Amino acid sequence: MHKHLRTSLLPILSLATALSLVACSGTEENSSSETTSHAAPETTSHAAPGTTTVSSEAPPSAAPSTTPTPPPLNEGPAPSLTGTFEMDGPATITGATYDSMPFVVPLNPAGPQETMVRWVQDWGESPATAEQGTTYVLGHAWGQQKLVFNPFSEVVTANVDLSKPTTVEGLEGMEVQRFATPLLNGSHIRMTSADGAGREWIVDNAFLVDKEQLGSDADLMNTEVPGRIVLIACAVDGTTDLEYNVIVTGHLA
Repeated sequence: MHKHLRTSLLPILSLATALSLVACSGTEENSSSETTSHAAPETTSHAAPGTTTVSSEAPPSAAPSTTPTPPPLNEGPAPSLTGTFEMDGPATITGATYDSMPFVVPLNPAGPQETMVRWVQDWGESPATAEQGTTYVLGHAWGQQKLVFNPFSEVVTANVDLSKPTTVEGLEGMEVQRFATPLLNGSHIRMTSADGAGREWIVDNAFLVDKEQLGSDADLMNTEVPGRIVLIACAVDGTTDLEYNVIVTGHLA
């Protein structure tokens, strides 16, 4: 039993299904953008018959760069509380931004749902203090529209076997079932503020957990794991929203 969790998390866990209420639905928006590509006109060079043109000028050599190579992201200053969010690998996420949200149940991160993720205030750490504990980041996934966390929600859901759970320790003597896949392991998650400061994590686990059991998963509820990130979304199978949450965890690179 994780005794150190009791005092800090029992007020949260007294709401047994608080974390099962991460919203999956979104408002459908009809948007279209038309991009027209204008190719440059074709240019034909005509040389005189039977002649060969040779240039006596050597191509200019590139000047050596005087710009120093920046240090790894995690060796630089901490990011601010807002910025850009990206993830590579089999569930690529680009063009997303991050901001904060209060710990108010139900946990329903504000939009724009297609591009915004939210780290949770007063529950774990912010991106700026990521080394000190767990940073929880929420985003929407929905079967009726592609939202910000649909990429990993769909990939993880499609690659787990719901007939082969792994049982882990739960709070108050409970047992929690996870349905895991290693497919995302090694992917990178980055949160970077406008000044270029940021933090980078490497994914080490991805799994589904029943929404009714998420708040009882002792490991996930441990806010004191240094340098850990936990992404939370709803599970999407095609156009169907499942009664599971998708969890992606990572550690600082």
